[in-house]
Amino acid sequence: MRRNYLLVPTSMGVNVPEVTEGFFQVIKKMGTKVNYFRPISEQEKPNSISIAHAERLLSTGNGSELMEQVLDLYQTVTHENEIVVVEGLSPDKLLFRSKKLNKLLARALDVSVILVSFPNGRPPKDVLDEVEIEAQDYLEVNAGISGCILSSLTNLEIPSLKDMFGKSSVPVIAYLPKEGTSLLKSINRMIIRKMGSDKKEHSISQAEFRSSLIHMAKKEQQRIVLPEGAEPRTIQAAILAFERRIAIPVLLGKQEEIELAAKAQNLTIPKEIEIIEPSPEKKAEYAKELYELRKEKGMTPEKATELLENTVWFGTMMLKHGDVHGLVSGAIHSTADTVRPALQVIKTAPGVRKISSVFFMCLPSQVFIYGDCAINENPTAEELASIAIQSNDTAKAFGLPARVAMLSYSTGKSGSGADVDLVVNATEIVKKMRPDILVDGPLQYDAASTPNVAKIKAPESPVAGRASVFIFPNLNAGNITYKAVQRSAHNVICVGPMLQGLAKPVNDLSRGALVEDIVYTIALTAIQAQNVGK
Repeated sequence: MRRNYLLVPTSMGVNVPEVTEGFFQVIKKMGTKVNYFRPISEQEKPNSISIAHAERLLSTGNGSELMEQVLDLYQTVTHENEIVVVEGLSPDKLLFRSKKLNKLLARALDVSVILVSFPNGRPPKDVLDEVEIEAQDYLEVNAGISGCILSSLTNLEIPSLKDMFGKSSVPVIAYLPKEGTSLLKSINRMIIRKMGSDKKEHSISQAEFRSSLIHMAKKEQQRIVLPEGAEPRTIQAAILAFERRIAIPVLLGKQEEIELAAKAQNLTIPKEIEIIEPSPEKKAEYAKELYELRKEKGMTPEKATELLENTVWFGTMMLKHGDVHGLVSGAIHSTADTVRPALQVIKTAPGVRKISSVFFMCLPSQVFIYGDCAINENPTAEELASIAIQSNDTAKAFGLPARVAMLSYSTGKSGSGADVDLVVNATEIVKKMRPDILVDGPLQYDAASTPNVAKIKAPESPVAGRASVFIFPNLNAGNITYKAVQRSAHNVICVGPMLQGLAKPVNDLSRGALVEDIVYTIALTAIQAQNVGK
């Protein structure tokens, strides 16, 4: 796994590449590939972002967009390297924003160790005393002491690393390039040892996941139809998706209404975005095809004609006919309005009996999958097992860890009754059908997600405390939980719902979806479309 280290210079006088060269020489002798990444520079460069641009995005509250741009550069600059040292920003360069920027970088790049350098090789005496104490204990400093050290070194005045980096303990190491004493040499040797022995699993951050979605969607642009073409958020999202080369949006609706809705927001729809106003001829063609598809289920020519007046049905028939590669709807339609046409026309993929859905819950430093929070109201044990299997495979398809927790109000054998038995049976079915899946249940949410609680409630579980895929026992529990996390937790972005199990991708939006929610759902749909038939 790639390991990242954030080097925070304390002065513009620090030559960071020169400082890191000592690290590189030792690490290279270990046979490890190492690289240096400077994401922010004084001026715009091909492999970095200017301080002015970073400041502009931070000041307008677009830190997540900045980190996505950083991740795009990172994927290019650090290709195939196992260890990456990232240069953070000094307060001298960006006085009021350096703390926030370094915090964002640490989270986005899953930083293992914060390296702090001194231009003169000598920190203040009080800091040196603390470093000397910690050097005797492999520099594994706790959050309180770390905060003091980092605060002293960079004048950030923060109480603890937990506040700054969102982790209970991130080691801070003071690297002193001028090794004038045996103590300094000892400290630097410990740094190298720590870097070489760090085996922690790479955590996919919010910025990394979002950036990877855009990166994957760009590989092969897909035509994604948006049946709610005149809806203001949908228009904004379509323009953004096109400008970022995520997909080729197709807006359905009356052209005059779409153009007026865009004008009301001072937006100009690029000419490359196709606006389709369903013609009577095309409606008639699709109505005839719909009748043939569903006549054994009671469909009549009249009913088919009536349904094709609805743009969601029209868009679904476009997808069935191969005129587009995917569909996104739900900003002003219910889930049933979006899913019913897909089930009746697109139908499930081979081997799938019932579709399900997942949400990607993007926390600042990690991404979880929640399923099913939108489709299956009261699944049977077999259906719950199918949701778990589909969600596990989705996690792997999107490069996320796959450790599946089957959730309940009870952990292990602490509870009993029909609700617990449902989860027990579903877990056993998953294990029998897919022995390759790492799954456990029943688990309470805290036992599934929190290591300290897992040690007490489920010490033998291979999943407890480390779960990445959370399967809720019913729609009631799942929908309430995802909305509570989305609306109440700090800096959480919810992507989805993404439907699983359809022959072609159709995805539903929450009617409270933000513009960026729609953009990322378009990206998800495009990625699914790329994999149809593979």
